This record gives sequence, C-alpha cells and structure tokens, in this order.
Amino acid sequence: MKRSIIFTVFTLIMAVDGYTLHAQSPHFSIFDSFESPPKTGKGVVVIHQSNAIKQLIGTRIDNENVAVINGKTHLVTQGYRIQVYSGNNQRISKDEATTLQAIIKDLYPDTDAEIKYNAPFWKLHVGNFRSFEEASLMFRQLRSLYPQKKNEIYIIEDDIRLPLD
Repeated sequence: MKRSIIFTVFTLIMAVDGYTLHAQSPHFSIFDSFESPPKTGKGVVVIHQSNAIKQLIGTRIDNENVAVINGKTHLVTQGYRIQVYSGNNQRISKDEATTLQAIIKDLYPDTDAEIKYNAPFWKLHVGNFRSFEEASLMFRQLRSLYPQKKNEIYIIEDDIRLPLD
C-alpha cells in the first residue's frame, strides 16, 4: 500500500514536471530534464546511452497492433464491447442491426457501434472499453434504454481500437 502511494506521487510529480518542460520547449526531452545543471542541494543524473535511443523517445513505432482506419491511427488491443444485438434471420437481422446502430450512434455520437456478420449471425457491438468497469457503465445505460432486450445485451471481450491521434 505504502509502495503504491509513493509510486503514484512520484508518477504525478514526473508528469507535472514533464508537462511544464514540454510547454517551455517542444524539443526538450526527459533526458534533458535529468541532465540539467544542478540546483542548490540537488543531485545530477548522468545517463549513458546511444543517441539512437534518444531519437526514439516520442516517436511511434508502427507494428502489428497499430491500424490505420479512415486516415486515423488506432491501437488494437484486448478490451471490452457490448453486444447489443444478435440475429440469424437473414430477412430482417441486418435491417434490425442497422436500425439499432443508427439509434445508438445518434444517442452516443462518440461511441463506436459496429455491425459484424459471421454467417449466419448479424451482431451489433458497441464501444471500445479498456476495462470491464467502463463497459459496465454503458451496459447499464443500454439495458435501461432497451428493457425489452435486456436479456440479449451483454459485455464481451473483443479486440478494441483506441485512437492514437
């Protein structure tokens, strides 16, 4: 417990210090902060490393977990979504999923609502939630919005896309 409090305080101090340094100069890195001239009563940190590592700081490395969708870069990772609809009636399921998607996008414009087809099922998944708790909040809202479908709405683990831009 004490260790986590100390870590949290240290992280906050470093974040505030890094923010103020970044606000002063856009080319000022964390290494410059550590190697700045000593202040009275303060120590000096010397970092020995190659310049290649310094150049990597602040740059994004694209790999298999990064996807560009509609010109925006997203991190693809494990998370949670809410399955709002699932139907296998080929005549009406696609239309029902599309209608629900439009309603949800109208009510929650910042929330992703995606229709997936995996024969023979049409499914509507809502959100890109990093934690179960985040998904649970939306889950409760959607169940209260559609009480007649409360047994069909549930939280699932899925690949989610988090915007990086």
